[in-house]
Amino acid sequence: MEKICVDTSYYIRGSISPNKKQNNINNFLETINSSVGEKVLLLGNISNYGKYLKKLGVEVIILENDKYVTSSAIVDNGNCNIIQGSVEYMPFKDNYFDKVIFLNYFNCFENEKNALREVYRVLKHKGKVIIEDKNPKNLSVKLKSLQNKIKGYNGKFYRPTEIVEIFGESGFCGTFKEIDSENYIYMGIKTD
Repeated sequence: MEKICVDTSYYIRGSISPNKKQNNINNFLETINSSVGEKVLLLGNISNYGKYLKKLGVEVIILENDKYVTSSAIVDNGNCNIIQGSVEYMPFKDNYFDKVIFLNYFNCFENEKNALREVYRVLKHKGKVIIEDKNPKNLSVKLKSLQNKIKGYNGKFYRPTEIVEIFGESGFCGTFKEIDSENYIYMGIKTD
């Protein structure tokens, strides 16, 4: 069991990201523990997860990056609201979401300070941010990061401890758990 702050604890069984080798939807649903009426923002590699949340009575909004809009999000999650936009400038009201979930996407920003400010702005007080991403301590992740830099990509792969630190500086209380040799999950609560 991972303890995230004083009032919330989570059980993490394994990866929550979509995976061709295994079906992680049950891990995803158990880990994020959403309830009827919650408002959840999904970002990144979300596969068809939105439709499962919607069936549970959750209001789901999927934010598709302006540069990488895919029709698969629309096809796989036809019953969800899909908005084209940027995490650095989210088109949502202040304090709107109960949860913001990034799946293999947190390292894709050109300006992470704007992204953090926007996540903080759109989350309600005690709202949760959940991130699963690649862990740069793994050699294959380091090589992929180097390959991306050679191609001119400006993104950065954050270590889990760096995620805890930058979210802590942005008004979140949280922690991480390494899932396997390549991934980690960060969970934080907006405290300010």
